[in-house]
Amino acid sequence: MDIFERYPTTLEATNSMIEKLIVNLETEGTITGYTFSSMVSEMATLSDPVRKACAELYAKIQGIYFKKLMEDGYSKELASNIALMITASIEGAMMLCLAETSAKPLKVISQLLPNKLKEF
Repeated sequence: MDIFERYPTTLEATNSMIEKLIVNLETEGTITGYTFSSMVSEMATLSDPVRKACAELYAKIQGIYFKKLMEDGYSKELASNIALMITASIEGAMMLCLAETSAKPLKVISQLLPNKLKEF
């Protein structure tokens, strides 16, 4: 997720990441390589070590958002909460994109995220 080092704000970095996901979905028909949501849902029921590894990976993703949000000036608690919301929103949108074979869920997240961040 070096994309978060290239952009000055969480919003810009997140929007760039979402745009890459959308382009990948619309040009290649998949977002494989960018998400492990499907792997988690399939494998977590089979293996506790896999579930723990996935939880650690999600925590790492949230940590990237958290760090960038702290740089943006959010409080520690709010940055943590927003990082969780962003992670859940994007991962959920990716699963919906795959299920619907449409980039619409990611496009909606991309449109709504700026307003949500302003509310905090």
